[in-house]
Amino acid sequence: MISIETLEKLSKQYQIGVFPNIVREYFQHVFLSELYKSPGAEKLLFKGGTALRVIYNSPRFSEDLDFSLFDVAQSKIKSFIESLFVHVLAEMASADIKVEIGNKIGVTSGGYFAVATFRLFDYPPVSVEINVSSRNSKSVKGEVDSVANDFAPTYTIIHMPQNDLVEEKIFGALLERKKPRDFYDLYFMMRRGMISNEQKKKLAGVKDNILADAKKINFRGELGTFLPMDQHQIIKDFPAMLKRELDRQLSGV
Repeated sequence: MISIETLEKLSKQYQIGVFPNIVREYFQHVFLSELYKSPGAEKLLFKGGTALRVIYNSPRFSEDLDFSLFDVAQSKIKSFIESLFVHVLAEMASADIKVEIGNKIGVTSGGYFAVATFRLFDYPPVSVEINVSSRNSKSVKGEVDSVANDFAPTYTIIHMPQNDLVEEKIFGALLERKKPRDFYDLYFMMRRGMISNEQKKKLAGVKDNILADAKKINFRGELGTFLPMDQHQIIKDFPAMLKRELDRQLSGV
């Protein structure tokens, strides 16, 4: 198990408080590490903002774990997910990480939802939302990556392919829910060169709507606690930064 000294060292390294971000990220890495050792986990493809951080090194810390589930019948989703999670949480408990699954748990219209609350040392409890979307209508082959990190030994993960992850992030999450983190993730993905030419053409068609929505958000208030200090200058006037990057990326499209 990680030490308090290591958590404090990582807090300085990442320019962010130990609690809750560093503590939560430790849990996320251990959970993912144990999950992808488990039989059947290859049907769960890791995705979303936490995947951007874990796989693509986004500076933004995240509160949840998002997955897409393939090749499991709707009637079997609950038993499949819960058997996996029971195994993972048992392995974590053996490493002295105390974890509880809350009452808000079970099958949703499109998959499965749970809240895992865990305790580490004398820190207050930290909650992580676990969202699983069922995708039986289409088949996607996951990509395998090794995750070298500062929290746990290097482990293997199976995640949604980059093109699908970007597609879902922009044309699903951002346009539908308009959360501050989704605007930041768009900015990050553009800077990281993750967006294909076809996606840029689609993005050009919704650019004005995205910028209009961005102007309504207090990014410093909404995102400040999830970003290291060196990113705070970016969110100081984030709509202007986002416009500049969109103009740069979409010129000539």
